[in-house]
Amino acid sequence: MITIEQEKEIGRYLLSKKLNSELFFEIKDHFLQQISALMDEEQLSFQEAFLQTKISWSHELEMVRADTLTFRKVTRIEKQMIQRRFRNITLYSLAFSLLFTGLVFINPDLFMYFQISLLGIMVLLLGYNFMFRKLKLYHYLQLSFHPLILKNAVVGVILFTGLYLLYDSVAVVEEAQWTKFFSLYTMAAQIQLLYFNARKTNVLI
Repeated sequence: MITIEQEKEIGRYLLSKKLNSELFFEIKDHFLQQISALMDEEQLSFQEAFLQTKISWSHELEMVRADTLTFRKVTRIEKQMIQRRFRNITLYSLAFSLLFTGLVFINPDLFMYFQISLLGIMVLLLGYNFMFRKLKLYHYLQLSFHPLILKNAVVGVILFTGLYLLYDSVAVVEEAQWTKFFSLYTMAAQIQLLYFNARKTNVLI
């Protein structure tokens, strides 16, 4: 049977991996079950069972870069979750911006209303994050350099450059419409990042 002190030792080890709270408790439960099983079935001491469990989880708990455009490190298992989250944010942002850019193309006056609405939502989310201390000013300033936002900028530069070289004129490809699309995409991505941060979900803010 695992003692309270031994459970604390397991907790300290997992805390060193800087897991988010949900993942921390989930993996801790797996550790407790696995260690208990090894101690009961193979008659191992706690330290031997703990070592074997750490070895079996070494790949999932290895610290790796969370994204190609950040130096922050997380465990491999959390990186997979973050990348899935980023893909969903990207898909929702693309769908939103494509839909609303189409509406703006039909009625250009709508762009201003969309911008005001999105800015209002961002202000509300920022207020909530700051009020409940889930976001610091330093982290908010870093939001402009978030991997998802940087990827959007890189794609935008490549796209504009390609279209310019293809048509030899930015005006021919209606630069303003593309600018509106990327503006809506960026704001939609930032809103989702702030929303996840308010829920204490790791999105590298």
